[in-house]
Amino acid sequence: MKKYALIALTVSALSAGANATCTSKTDSWGNTRYNCGGTSGTLTKDSWGTIRDSRTGTTYKTDSWGTTRGSDGSSWKTDSWGTTRFNDGTTSKTDAWGTTRYSDGTSCKTDSWGTTRCQ
Repeated sequence: MKKYALIALTVSALSAGANATCTSKTDSWGNTRYNCGGTSGTLTKDSWGTIRDSRTGTTYKTDSWGTTRGSDGSSWKTDSWGTTRFNDGTTSKTDAWGTTRYSDGTSCKTDSWGTTRCQ
């Protein structure tokens, strides 16, 4: 589930820009629905572990070293300290209160209903 949220937040933040408010929520089937500045899509994971974005058609796969690579050229990996590094130079880290802060100024928080909001 964490991978879905991370991908949804990444896709949402990059596709709509820094000023848009983004939300994502995982349903009972394990699909993550996201909306960012009026642009929405669904992330689904198949039996091979490939995640597909319904809006962009981008696919994501995590290799045996823990690096997630997208068919659009994006990639990211989380190190042993909990810092996620993206290939565009952005980094993110989740603090003790559950807020994920990105180096570009975006911050994301999941509420008690399971909805993740980024701004």
